[in-house]
Amino acid sequence: MNTSFRRTTIALAAGAALIIPIAGCTADGSESTADPDAPTVMIQVPSLDNSYWADVIKGAEAAAEELGLNSDVQVYGDSVDTQLSQIQQTGSKGVDMAMVFAQDQASSPTLIQAATAEGIFVTNVFSNQPWSTPSEPDYDGHYAGYFLPDNVQDSYNMATSVLEQIDGEGEVLHITGTPGNTTAVERQLGVDQALEEFPGVELVGRESGGESRVGTQPVIEDLLTAHPDIKAVICHNDDSAIAVINALRERGMDDVKVGGIDAIEEFLDDMSAGGNAAATVAIHGSWFGGYNVARLYDAFEGEEYSAAETMMFQDSLTIDTADASDEYQSVVYDADPLPWDWTAMSRALSGDDWDTQIPLRPIDPDEYWGRIDEPAPEGYEVPEALASELADGAVESVSATYLEHAVANPLGSVIGLTRAGESSLGQK
Repeated sequence: MNTSFRRTTIALAAGAALIIPIAGCTADGSESTADPDAPTVMIQVPSLDNSYWADVIKGAEAAAEELGLNSDVQVYGDSVDTQLSQIQQTGSKGVDMAMVFAQDQASSPTLIQAATAEGIFVTNVFSNQPWSTPSEPDYDGHYAGYFLPDNVQDSYNMATSVLEQIDGEGEVLHITGTPGNTTAVERQLGVDQALEEFPGVELVGRESGGESRVGTQPVIEDLLTAHPDIKAVICHNDDSAIAVINALRERGMDDVKVGGIDAIEEFLDDMSAGGNAAATVAIHGSWFGGYNVARLYDAFEGEEYSAAETMMFQDSLTIDTADASDEYQSVVYDADPLPWDWTAMSRALSGDDWDTQIPLRPIDPDEYWGRIDEPAPEGYEVPEALASELADGAVESVSATYLEHAVANPLGSVIGLTRAGESSLGQK
């Protein structure tokens, strides 16, 4: 029997590329319909050293496969210049759409403008220049969406759980993310909000771990030497948290609680085993990658979304018990295929029966950038379509619609096993 293959290209920052033929199977096990002439989606990530990005790629590729798209994975090695160059080459490479992660806030308009110039559709995740929305006229409809979890709320929830688990007393450390990145700024704000509610907790050290194990290792070693009596370490993400856990193990500091964000398998394994891992935020990397591909597919197919729908928070979940950890791994990581229905996410394919499975909520620019003290530039006005929708109550109305269209959420059994018993957007 002949087997169809989808070409997945993994391009590294140094310029080398791995072209991997992957047997073409859709989520239901049938043969892929993708072919060399099918549209191509670029999946751009900063590194392969972060486990979360591996999950994003996995979901994005699975969605591309089911939607009949070819995928092109680009790794830009945390380099703004490399990232821009990859976008600028999309036209010559036959790329039709791209999911990007702006390396820092300031670079996002340049990246989106480059994609617009190349005539491709683009979604951006996690980092965006303040007061740059997908609705800006300069993007001419090519900016299909800016999506991220509510990092302030998520880091607050995670940090609160960790601090409650040390009974609100003692010295703590904070390992932050990449300076200048929107996500790093927001997550630090959430941690600070949590710390304010625990007067018995003292923050004795705060340094960037570069969002990776390699970057965090020397940082945590120095901090633990300087502060041997800590009760908890709150981390920007789980990869940094794993470096922290390894350092604590080497020193026999078994009682120190560690928090992170991403809910990668290794962190959850430690939580399930009763180790240092205390709390993490599941932001569903595979779902996130796949949903962005589905939204890009809809843009390519001409499906129209309102302005308020192009800038949204996704729902997330703080996992902070061994039972919740076990259940999440069973539902998400042990599932084969992944538990998400990519076709249902697409309005172009599902019509009125579309189902995101995970709820989303529109972002109000005034609230979003106001909370990190980023005032609008002098003379700036929110694009008319977005401003009008927000004035008409789009945050509430669109949120309600997306809640109604998050039908087949496979995480219900996990939510009830967490300490809070609800998700970031209040699902129970």
